[in-house]
Amino acid sequence: MKTYAAIILAAGYSSRMGDFKPLMDLGGKNSLQRCIDLFKHCGIKDIIVVTGYLNDRVQENLKDDIRTVLNNKYSEGMFSSIKAGVEVLSKNTEAFFLLPVDISSVKVHTIDKMIESYEKIQEGILFPVFNEKKGHPTLVSCSLVEEILTKNPEGGLREILNEHKERWYYEEIADRGILLDMDTKEDFKVLYEHILKEPFPDYEECLEILRLCKVKQETIKHMISVGEFSKKIAILLKEKGYNLNINAVQAGSMLHDVAKGKKAHAEEGAKIVQRFGYKCLSEIIGQHTDLKTFCKIGEKEIVYICDKLIKGTELVTLNERFEEAFKRYEYSPDILKNVNKRYAHANIIKQNIENILENSLENLRW
Repeated sequence: MKTYAAIILAAGYSSRMGDFKPLMDLGGKNSLQRCIDLFKHCGIKDIIVVTGYLNDRVQENLKDDIRTVLNNKYSEGMFSSIKAGVEVLSKNTEAFFLLPVDISSVKVHTIDKMIESYEKIQEGILFPVFNEKKGHPTLVSCSLVEEILTKNPEGGLREILNEHKERWYYEEIADRGILLDMDTKEDFKVLYEHILKEPFPDYEECLEILRLCKVKQETIKHMISVGEFSKKIAILLKEKGYNLNINAVQAGSMLHDVAKGKKAHAEEGAKIVQRFGYKCLSEIIGQHTDLKTFCKIGEKEIVYICDKLIKGTELVTLNERFEEAFKRYEYSPDILKNVNKRYAHANIIKQNIENILENSLENLRW
């Protein structure tokens, strides 16, 4: 395996934000700590933080195992910080990640996938891509170190990388965090709301998974409808005191048929979302056709019943939803037995939820 390092750029003024970005709190951790933890979780031991403005405050928030380099020329812009970080890279480093400190919601799976792909690349430049847009961090070959240190192009690192487009590679991932920075208060709000959904994918990340998996539009429309209905039911149950994760319900609903058309599509769907880094959804998706247990009202039960009540994009009764299956398998007793079991499970869950909400689910419109 190649030897990797990570350079975190935390030297700027944060002038547009009106606050010091590296130390702004994001769900119990500041932005700098989130970036450091990201690389630590991926097994990268050589993590370099480039400081500049308010260096003393940054140093106070760092542990001894993190290397720092002070960029006295931070007022000259980001490329001066990139140079400062690159200059102290260990001699045995083969490639380095470059991440601005304000892009602090990148997922561990993204770094893992980039490393996995980079192992097959010879001295390349690897960009993570979300919905056909390049994001951060960039993974750069150390063969470019000398060029970075000796050149001063007007366009900074971007200009140097543009001179080597024949060495560009891309990693398509379902992680919107690679695009989310926080230059302004509005950016911070978007980033913070995105972080609150962790570890589950947000709406746009779900759509990206469906796009990459080439799911049919008809199936996507069904899943979006199930997602909207499931979210409404989950919110109503939460108001009644049930401890539910709304993000899990909506994401699980929006991806439950990601493998539609494939053999054992529920189980295959669970594997697909896990490959995208969302193991947290495996149970909901893997059991959306057949529940292993249904004695409580939880996230997977909500997705199960809402999927049964949505035919295409329309809210229907359970009898209407199962009518076609009852007729199709009328003379196939083994299959019909399983259909009847699903119908019975759905009825039990439906009645339990209706008793809690004191309303028929068919009466609820989104």
